[in-house]
Amino acid sequence: MKKGWSFLKKNREQEERGMEIAAQLYTVRAKTQTEADIAETLRKVKEIGYDWVQISAFGKCRPEFLRDELKKNGLRACATHPPLERIADDTEKVIAEHKMLGIPYVGLGYYAAKTTEEAKGFLKRIIPAAKKLHDSGLQFVYHNHFMEFARMENGQRVLDYYIEQTTPEEFSLLPDIYWLQFAGLSPEKFMKEYADRIQVIHLKDMKIDGESGERRFAEIYNGNMDYDSILKTAEQTGVRFAAVEQDECYGTDPFESLRISRKNIR
Repeated sequence: MKKGWSFLKKNREQEERGMEIAAQLYTVRAKTQTEADIAETLRKVKEIGYDWVQISAFGKCRPEFLRDELKKNGLRACATHPPLERIADDTEKVIAEHKMLGIPYVGLGYYAAKTTEEAKGFLKRIIPAAKKLHDSGLQFVYHNHFMEFARMENGQRVLDYYIEQTTPEEFSLLPDIYWLQFAGLSPEKFMKEYADRIQVIHLKDMKIDGESGERRFAEIYNGNMDYDSILKTAEQTGVRFAAVEQDECYGTDPFESLRISRKNIR
């Protein structure tokens, strides 16, 4: 059993199902700012065919309301993206909410460190909270963009520093497959190298405009990335949840983008 999975234990049925495909609700963030919109969004996401979601970029929402709406729609949440301030400064409340909601992974969606001093300061702030999360049966996971692969003044990449200074129990990863590719890394190689730190990933495709060369977000299998290989590697390395996310949908309804990605993956 992987580290950090003690709270939401893998049972035989989950083992047989393998990797679960979730909807990262950041994709439909414009429709999750009120409780009424959240209720309607969860209904739509379930109707599309998702059984799992990731909670991200929600407006004000009572945890009890969210628990009831998830249950009402037959949905479960695999991860969240609380702000750093909540994770680090209100850890006990974060733990209580995640346990009530049955969510095992507490993810940080963004932190921009450019120097060794900034990276060191970030770890000093987050690690005590991450240890509390792990001791409670939850797991902290860090979500990357491309800036974590920039080199600091000492020549080391930011994410390499984080990994070097921590254990998987303290600092697991929630790799974004698009941003790995954007930064020039092989998503497959990254997942294999850090398999002991990866239980959740974000899926989004990259489409290259033939005239401008611009890189744009796209539905899974509608872009240029090798998703046959990516999904195969994710399953082989033991990824538990792959959350479909599309930051921008370029005129397409975001719910439709989630539907297209889910259909293409199937």
